[in-house]
Amino acid sequence: MTAWAELLIRHHAAAHADSGYEPLFGDAAPLERLDDLPFKIGLPLPLELRDLYRSVDGYGLKMDADSMLSPWLIVPTSELADFVSSCRSTIADTHENLSRRFLPFIDWANGDSMGYIYDRNGNLTDGLHMFMHELFRYDADQDPDDFFRSFDGSIADFLES
Repeated sequence: MTAWAELLIRHHAAAHADSGYEPLFGDAAPLERLDDLPFKIGLPLPLELRDLYRSVDGYGLKMDADSMLSPWLIVPTSELADFVSSCRSTIADTHENLSRRFLPFIDWANGDSMGYIYDRNGNLTDGLHMFMHELFRYDADQDPDDFFRSFDGSIADFLES
């Protein structure tokens, strides 16, 4: 089992130490919410993500009260269904099947998001996948490899990189 809080503290020290922002951690997600999420998002929660949320329900930066940005990098479970829906809606008109199989949980606060993709048979694909909105052309013929970038590894691997 991953020591998520320790890993996130290390990640913050490496990636945000000079930002002036303190890390923000959510408490452990209630098991009932974790059990309900697959029904709300239409996909099972991968074990690693469920494990993360059982330890820390969201991770981000403590922002000023008047900030218009979401403070969350890892979106908390209380906001995940809405976040997933919003991210999926961006590509749904042109890539509907792919949009239903995308499970974003990282919010880059710039229109990009990162998460898991399930294959057409409902199997989790390897790694994490980042939707890059700047590369998306709203064209049904556009290859998803043009606007998704993959990270070959787990959440823990990503946070350590």
